Amino acid sequence: MNRIALLAVVLASALAALAQQPAGSPAASQAVSADSGTEITVKGPLISAFHFKGQRLDGELVVYAFDGPPEVKITLDQLLDKYYPKEGSVNGDQAVELIKQMDEKVRYYVECTDPKIKRAKGGYECDYGAWLAEVTGKLEVRNGKNWIVNAKINSVKPGPDFKYPPERMLRPNKPFVMPKDPPIDLAIADKLTLKCVPIPPGKFLMGTPFYQWPRYQDECPHKVTLSKMFYMSEIPITQEMWEAVMGADKNVSDNRGPQIPVEFSPMPDIREFCKILSQKNNRIVRLPTAAEMEYAARLGTSCPEPPEKNKNDWVLIGPPLVWKEKAAAVKTKQPNAWGLYDVFTEAKVAVSDWKAYNGPAEEVDPQGAKLEDSIVSRSILKPKKPVPDMIMNGKYPAIHKAVLGGGMKCRPGSHDRYTEDGCDGINGDQWVGIFRIVAESGAPTSASAPTAAPK
Repeated sequence: MNRIALLAVVLASALAALAQQPAGSPAASQAVSADSGTEITVKGPLISAFHFKGQRLDGELVVYAFDGPPEVKITLDQLLDKYYPKEGSVNGDQAVELIKQMDEKVRYYVECTDPKIKRAKGGYECDYGAWLAEVTGKLEVRNGKNWIVNAKINSVKPGPDFKYPPERMLRPNKPFVMPKDPPIDLAIADKLTLKCVPIPPGKFLMGTPFYQWPRYQDECPHKVTLSKMFYMSEIPITQEMWEAVMGADKNVSDNRGPQIPVEFSPMPDIREFCKILSQKNNRIVRLPTAAEMEYAARLGTSCPEPPEKNKNDWVLIGPPLVWKEKAAAVKTKQPNAWGLYDVFTEAKVAVSDWKAYNGPAEEVDPQGAKLEDSIVSRSILKPKKPVPDMIMNGKYPAIHKAVLGGGMKCRPGSHDRYTEDGCDGINGDQWVGIFRIVAESGAPTSASAPTAAPK
């Protein structure tokens, strides 16, 4: 064999070996071709390792490059072209793969002592909420991973020079399956009923991808399976319905009106409301879990959910008390594809889960953490008005999870808090809480009445 032929064989073998390298190997994970020591500027979500529950990171800060040098933009476009569906919605497996590819291809580790981001007593300003940032520094490649060192960090906003998020992430969700069962009408009072729409079972990625902004550290993405169909009220519970069941004296809403959702209801009263409807309708009626509420808002998909995507569906239900606008009534906009009205509102929606961070583990029909678990959030404020039968966590009201805040939180993975006394435990009563109900199939059992919890 002559030298040219031998060289061809060696080169072919090398190329074949390179092609067989796993996607996470050093040669495959480099997103840029610049040499170490080159100054580089990238823009995108900046978060600390505090966000990555159950994962080990080499660095304390990472930035996902949605903009930067030409090779960065090319890498992102190629990644999305390959792993983001050209039509329709993202399913759970695709969402997991997209997170993996984003981590391997556009995630940069950041070394930074900038006092704007690095706290004097340790930690970073983005430990809780992600920043949308511009990161400039020297590029280094360490063990096949891209680092930006001696980094300077500035907050940045989307605009003509920085388009975030990509247009394909703003496409409306299209459900993979439509409900087969007809809606049901729950009896509330004489001549007053509540329509509940069927929500089909399915699998989805609950939480917020690490590469998305805004996001918070309690939104760890993880696979969830909901194995049973359930019915969800097509609207939040209105004051007309609430007063018909609980009486006018139990309506503590600030924004008054029969078709405005009832606000600030203490959890013992919500549980009593559900118990009365369970008995009246001979089926279990309860608060939704956080997984059920997020799944219904997502229409069963696992697409990224930047708030811009849902802004046209947002409605001013439950404005904070500092706002002067009057709260909107229900059904002022069209329902989503499954028949739910007013999914994205300024109010936070109470769910049955105790307030705790998402974990990375896959779950089936999750009910949330147990009250005694150490991961459950603890209130530090005593109730302004003691509520009978209130569940306590120590000497303070226990805190439930709430989802779907408004404004920058107008996205299904957004979490907030709803304490047993109807306030949030931190902001007093400045943020309005509302609720929906879920009706199960079949006759009620003892589960229709909430079990006693420690006080």
